[in-house]
Amino acid sequence: MIRLKNFLMIILVLLLVIAGACAEETLPQEMLELLKQAYPEHTLLKSERCDPTAAAVISDKGTQVLCLAEKQDGEWKLVVSNPAALRQDASVSSLLLDTDETLFWSYHGVNASSTFYAARKNGLWRVVGMQDYETYPNGNVGEHALGYEDGRLVYSTYLCDENDNILSMNDYEPVPAAWLNDRMELSVFDESAFPKANINYTHSWLSEEAAMKAAEELFPEYTFLGGCAKRTHLEFFLKNPRGELLIAATRFDEKTGWRSSMSTPLPADTRYGLENFSSSLVLGDLLVNVAPVDENTFGVTYIYNHASYDGSSETMFQLGKNWVCCDVPVGYGNVYGDHPWADITMMDWQSLPHTFEEAVAGLDSSRWAIVNNPNPEDRLHLRTKADKDAKSLGKYYNGTPVRVLEQKKDWVRVNIYGVEGWMMKKYLAFGDRGRSVEAAFPNRMPLESQRDHYLYASPDAQRPVDNILELHQGLLVLGIVGEEWYHVWIPEQMTSGYVLQADWFEGNG
Repeated sequence: MIRLKNFLMIILVLLLVIAGACAEETLPQEMLELLKQAYPEHTLLKSERCDPTAAAVISDKGTQVLCLAEKQDGEWKLVVSNPAALRQDASVSSLLLDTDETLFWSYHGVNASSTFYAARKNGLWRVVGMQDYETYPNGNVGEHALGYEDGRLVYSTYLCDENDNILSMNDYEPVPAAWLNDRMELSVFDESAFPKANINYTHSWLSEEAAMKAAEELFPEYTFLGGCAKRTHLEFFLKNPRGELLIAATRFDEKTGWRSSMSTPLPADTRYGLENFSSSLVLGDLLVNVAPVDENTFGVTYIYNHASYDGSSETMFQLGKNWVCCDVPVGYGNVYGDHPWADITMMDWQSLPHTFEEAVAGLDSSRWAIVNNPNPEDRLHLRTKADKDAKSLGKYYNGTPVRVLEQKKDWVRVNIYGVEGWMMKKYLAFGDRGRSVEAAFPNRMPLESQRDHYLYASPDAQRPVDNILELHQGLLVLGIVGEEWYHVWIPEQMTSGYVLQADWFEGNG
């Protein structure tokens, strides 16, 4: 995935420094003649030169035109002359040829700005992406980077402080956009038709037109009825050739390409979106959201019974792969067990629960247990063997859910989010008994003085999975591993791993 942020931030600084420094004499006389021939009544607004390339923004009869010339075989030739590449309701504030093969142009407002970036590849100038900036009253800057590479739209957002330190970041799932390929040539690029991000939209950053084009590329035999681009996945509401309604959830993998989970048929009266729940399935009285529940599976993750909502949480609840919850934050009030709504490819949509109580009743907790120390301040060892003297893999707090794999006298072999070991049976509450155990997960906050807070696949600082700074509010400390590590779970992201204790502190109360 393209990350435009660091490169474009450097370029923006350069733009601000040199803005207004270019004059007409910076252009070769031959290019001035070319402009005069093409636009006899033009006015030169901005110009840049980096031999053998020169660029200009001109005004012709009130229309801004982006022009680019190259010196080929000793002669200057106008290779780009395109008014559609520029906004006609705003003046170009900065123009920069960083090299003879990279071009930037920007629009600066009071508290916001936009920068476009084009590059020459294989002798052809193409638009590579754009970046929007917005400065907030507290001095923070929101940045939204949208790029195009290998037939895909890639999107990232950043929140930075006034010193350009990253406070949070999000890389979104890429979107197939082969239809844009020919339109990205700078000579024909239409800025108004480029599918810019809906920055202030909470459910999908992508326009419906671009979502429809993506669906047509991925599912050419299906009819597009709705869809959105979320951070974790793409979602399409479709009708198959048999007239059945389906929801398809899609992710991109660099090795295997696009991977989609196609649901079982939805009820015939299903709709997509209702008021501000624009990315929810509408099934009668229920608003239903679909999202990843693990790396390979999509399930129902949110249900809202809008017809019965009375201000209580019982008719608005969340689901994970093996849990349901109606409390905030997720993790402290979870009820654990296997349920039939965790895989959209196998679901009976008519069986969806209408209340939290119905969801709990649909759980099978027979293969689950909860850590239940008599003293909530104690922690339970996870051992490599069914022996008190065996090596400890971590010490776990009350409320930690474990998958029961095997029972052997006083010991139970369990799986805690991918980590297997043995726990003493008497300190576990099995099945429905686990629902009464109060979670004792300690609160931890990221050190503000540290820029990065990584999640690791194992407690060895060798395999960082992600920078989780933006996810810290949903981080639950399940246990302590050795003297340096926490084993953590991030329920909202359906992921787990290890973080260094030194990167986190208890907060300020």
